[in-house]
Amino acid sequence: MREFWDLESTILDKFGNTPPETPTVRVKNITQTSLILEWDPLVLHTATLRSLDIFKNNTKLAQHVPGDANFIKLSGLDVDQEYKFHIVIKTTAGQYKSNQATARTHKMENLTGIRVAFGNFEQSESALDELKQLLEKMGATWTDEVNHETTHVIAQRPGTRNYDTAVRYSIPIVKPDWLIQCDKNKKIQPALPYYIVNVPSSD
Repeated sequence: MREFWDLESTILDKFGNTPPETPTVRVKNITQTSLILEWDPLVLHTATLRSLDIFKNNTKLAQHVPGDANFIKLSGLDVDQEYKFHIVIKTTAGQYKSNQATARTHKMENLTGIRVAFGNFEQSESALDELKQLLEKMGATWTDEVNHETTHVIAQRPGTRNYDTAVRYSIPIVKPDWLIQCDKNKKIQPALPYYIVNVPSSD
């Protein structure tokens, strides 16, 4: 019996008295009006997470974060504006506040926040290669697939490639001319005039 209680005591010392670790946040993928707030996977030890709240300039945001997520995309920010972000986790072992991450959204002339994926193209691969070279020249980036870091999908027509995912995540799907005009005017262009609209077939 003594061995049992000694084992219980060892387990308690090792696992029961270790509080959750303070979360660490950082900002990435900054654009003119959006950014991604990311945090390291939470280490709760034996505690259970009750809630995770996002704060912008010390004001709690209404966005809900799924329990298994470690990032949130924040949109609708002002251009060229400084923001401060932190998160607060509430657990069965208490409340823990993260570090504060400071970020400034881009000016209109800063095109480096553009991160595109490509949709359906009618032209040859050379058209895609030219757009990729243009992105590189602008200091912007591209990926093959849409993910939470994608800011725009460039396509010549609606279609299955990356289209449905972009619609689901409310990512603008624009014609190649949007990117060309961003470069030509040396500043980010509104996406709406370049939207591709998927018109239902009349058949």
